[in-house]
Amino acid sequence: MNPMVFLCAGCRRPVGDTLSWVTSDEKEGCILLSSAASSVSVDVDRQLSKRPGESGCMIEVLFCSGCSMVLGSIYRYTPKHLDYKRDLFCFSVDSLESYILGSSEKQAVTEDEPLTLESRAVVEDMLLKVYTILNVLETKIAAVELSIASLHKGI
Repeated sequence: MNPMVFLCAGCRRPVGDTLSWVTSDEKEGCILLSSAASSVSVDVDRQLSKRPGESGCMIEVLFCSGCSMVLGSIYRYTPKHLDYKRDLFCFSVDSLESYILGSSEKQAVTEDEPLTLESRAVVEDMLLKVYTILNVLETKIAAVELSIASLHKGI
């Protein structure tokens, strides 16, 4: 699996990533993570799950601290057949968007070679030569201006 970041579908704040991936439950439409981002808030008021097949489950609701969207739940008490969900962040896939790291289509294009120590030395040498030529030209222009000025005085 490529590294992914999971985002709240409401406000696109990051809520988790695949570094804490435990498993997914395609039948229930959820992913289970061992940890979540700080933008995920947990309602500590526990409630009984009302979902079919989850009789006896005690859950805490997960919601986005940015937009208050319900993201899923943490199962605190479960019957034996749901023990794999206990104390994990169970995010509903309908409440998430994802971004696969490295999936960017646009990349920086450089037509020139990158600046290295060797190429920097060449550039500095060229700049020194240009600086020397400019100094010589400045001296010659100053001499020409002085000649022109003396000609005007003599007229």
